[in-house]
Amino acid sequence: MNVHIMGICGSGMSALAGWFSALGNKVSGCDGSPSPDKIISLGKLGITVETGHSTSHLKNIDLLVFSAAIPRDNLELSGAREIGISTMRRSEALAELASSHKVVSIAGAHGKTTTTSMAGWIAQETGFDPTVFIGGNMNCWNGNFRAGGKLAIVESDEFDRTFLRLTPSHAAVTSFALEHLECYGSPEALEWAFQAFLESVLPGGTVIVPMEKPGLAFWAERIGRTILTSGPGGDVDAKMLGYKGWGEKYKLFGCNGFLPAPGIHNVRNAQVAVALSTACGIPADRAIEALASWPGVSRRLEKIGEYNGTTVVSDYAHHPDEIAAALSSVKKLSNGPVTVVFQPHLPSRTSLLYREMGSALLIADNSYVLPIFQAREKALPGVDSSLVCAAAKRSGAHCTQILMDQIGDVLRSSTGGVLIFMGAGSIDSEARKILQEVGQ
Repeated sequence: MNVHIMGICGSGMSALAGWFSALGNKVSGCDGSPSPDKIISLGKLGITVETGHSTSHLKNIDLLVFSAAIPRDNLELSGAREIGISTMRRSEALAELASSHKVVSIAGAHGKTTTTSMAGWIAQETGFDPTVFIGGNMNCWNGNFRAGGKLAIVESDEFDRTFLRLTPSHAAVTSFALEHLECYGSPEALEWAFQAFLESVLPGGTVIVPMEKPGLAFWAERIGRTILTSGPGGDVDAKMLGYKGWGEKYKLFGCNGFLPAPGIHNVRNAQVAVALSTACGIPADRAIEALASWPGVSRRLEKIGEYNGTTVVSDYAHHPDEIAAALSSVKKLSNGPVTVVFQPHLPSRTSLLYREMGSALLIADNSYVLPIFQAREKALPGVDSSLVCAAAKRSGAHCTQILMDQIGDVLRSSTGGVLIFMGAGSIDSEARKILQEVGQ
């Protein structure tokens, strides 16, 4: 089958491309703003990427898969429908691909990519040969998809109601926060969606929910699923034993472990991954042993270089809870000042959470705020990065608004400690480019 994917350079869409390709389909794609890295990684799979959208891409296509960011009146999408080409949203395609697998599904506002990668790594290292679908790049898998067998470990996003289309054997919610209200309309509707997702777990399955939100498992418990709570005082609760280098020592299920990533939030991710692994039949001690060699996910407190005695880190955090968790982890490990360059993500999210974003930036010794990365949204009147910066200053932070072409100046002025480039938009690629230029 010839499959064409619109928006192929998006994290979920590129993983779909890998899955379709692994099943023997001929895959092509297009993207409004294709990233060079994605073009290279997809090219290794024999997948060509076109820039922009055009009906010329539809020749000999059997199926067109499109991201939620593609408007309904897009000429390429409407053209496919007019000539009878089958079309699927991303969520539909993921459900179709996963339908022939035993699915372990990980959802949540924060930590789902990291937890999915950990669970996938554990399954790989213990001989299960998993298929893994994640929203972040794993260098060891050359991207965000691992082709494997019938056990599929799947990151299941609540955006566009994607997770409601899956029927997992086991499932976990790493955390709950008011995200993607543009899809659900209200906090109550969002919470109902998570409950419905967990209720869809098959008979005999295990459901893991955060200790602070046990009600998400209400309907799953009523129909007899095994319910575990994760977090302080819960069924799955790791004891922190101190840090070691750029990592954490901990104890879980009576076993001592080491996680090569800093932060309590990462240990919480690890404990969910271990609990899911035990539900799949992997002994806890073997799962914990496997995590000691976990290579990490790109952009999750990832060290990307050194400059003038400063450790330079890239992190994907864009929600206040994620910002605070990442900065707190680095603050604990750093012997010098912690500086963050933050790029807010989406006008709608910034409008809703700029106060909390500003408060989270207080954890850093110095902070800089870039213009909002709009992604799939249009600008909102009166909403810009000055809201975040002003909120940070009101909290007592040393915060400055800057433009993207000034991040090189921030790097050059760094002398020791840790400099974090943070956000879900273009900040990572720009930071890596500047670091490479400065290092030459």
